[in-house]
Amino acid sequence: MTSSGSTLVGVYGTLKRGHANHGAFLAAFPLVRAGAIRIRFRLFGNEEYPMLVAAREVNPVVVETYRVDAATVSALDAFEGQFGYRRVEVVPEGETEPVAVYIHPGPPPPGFVPASGGEWNGEPAAFAGALARVRNRDR
Repeated sequence: MTSSGSTLVGVYGTLKRGHANHGAFLAAFPLVRAGAIRIRFRLFGNEEYPMLVAAREVNPVVVETYRVDAATVSALDAFEGQFGYRRVEVVPEGETEPVAVYIHPGPPPPGFVPASGGEWNGEPAAFAGALARVRNRDR
């Protein structure tokens, strides 16, 4: 969290522009930057969603970075937490300001593969279908 009460959040999956959860959480905030950051995590994914897991080595992870308020951070914590993700602050290699990212304790489940170049390219429609299946199963 910065002194202004805002937090830089780096998103790499369904919270990115054009994906299923962007509108619900980040559409009201301007994009600060988009591109690869280098951190000690590795991105894995399937067609439905990605997960960032701890790694020994530094890897590129392609993120969209937004500066958000405390209420949005709380909402993101609750949303990501229901899937087992938790927020950590990282200082990307070569940078000085921390960025919050959501990580999964891992390891990735079967069917997840390393994201080529650190960028997840899942299909928004596939995630929406998976979410609908989960919702229907919980009924």
